[in-house]
Amino acid sequence: MNRPNDRRASTSETWLEVVAAVDYLSRGHRPGFGVWDAVEEALRWYTAHLVAGDDDALAASAAAELPWDDPDPLRTALERLILHHPPPAEAEETSSEAIHAALSDWLCEMAHEYNDDHRFAMFHWFPALQPPAGARGDSWIG
Repeated sequence: MNRPNDRRASTSETWLEVVAAVDYLSRGHRPGFGVWDAVEEALRWYTAHLVAGDDDALAASAAAELPWDDPDPLRTALERLILHHPPPAEAEETSSEAIHAALSDWLCEMAHEYNDDHRFAMFHWFPALQPPAGARGDSWIG
């Protein structure tokens, strides 16, 4: 999915950040919240934006339609994604890319809402890219 010089977060990095975000949120802001709750919420919001297009009010209304009596809300969110996300053509994204985009958007919203726009996890995959001596926190980007 990612190319060698692609600046997007890798799929595995996104999933690790989802786990970190859920861990953070479930310890205070959203007790009992789990990873599958996050996936369901991300897909529901993403599908709402697919349906609403550029109409933010309609998207917010559609995303707020919580299936309170739904025994399997994740299944419903997946069904809606399949229903409203056409099969991939040459220039369109695949379902895995749609899920990745949904989770990335969800992470941005949660970071904005609950974590002062900071990421929930910081990844240092390459020792050669460690911050220089004296650099603090997010002030250094490699």
